Amino acid sequence: MRPFRLATAIAMGCLAIGHANAGDSKGFRLTIDGVVVSINPGDTFEVTMKDGRKVPVELQRSDTVTFTGGKFSFDHDGKLTVAKTDLGDGVQQYALMTPIGTGIIVQAYKGLNPSSNTDLVLQQMVQESLNGGAKITKQSAQRTLPSGSVLKGVKAETTTDDDVMEYEIVATGRPEGGILVATFLNKENIDKEGGILDKLWSTLKVDY
Repeated sequence: MRPFRLATAIAMGCLAIGHANAGDSKGFRLTIDGVVVSINPGDTFEVTMKDGRKVPVELQRSDTVTFTGGKFSFDHDGKLTVAKTDLGDGVQQYALMTPIGTGIIVQAYKGLNPSSNTDLVLQQMVQESLNGGAKITKQSAQRTLPSGSVLKGVKAETTTDDDVMEYEIVATGRPEGGILVATFLNKENIDKEGGILDKLWSTLKVDY
């Protein structure tokens, strides 16, 4: 069986408008009719075009963004970004993480059904905590998406003296490929960020 690998680095992805060059004071670079301006979300100003016209420009983040990764899609908060990592062997990983550590990982497989990998993924995700003395409880999990697709796998909680982390890893697929979804959340952050995971499960579409 192809060895499973989980990328642990969460990097910021590229947006439709490019990031500004190093040294720019703004976060993004916007090109309008050949005129390049640096801009941050929320900025509003006038841009002088090549013909002398002054055009008002405003950049706002969308409240909700739909991310599409080929065989799947889901909605997420517009303030967050999905990062893509090529894990090799036909596995593409898409990861989203909030500043306080709530995360979503979606892995798209080619040439392998990942349904048998859910326990292995869980083990890789919690091993460091277990090495540090955390206790774990597990149970089977199943998610039925709005489309009727069913993802199966495992749920777990790891408990230390300081916190409780919740994990869910479910997958679906066929011999030619599939999708594995992993989520993790500190239990004390459910009120703040549980909606991020609720939005994932209510909008996730899988073409398998």
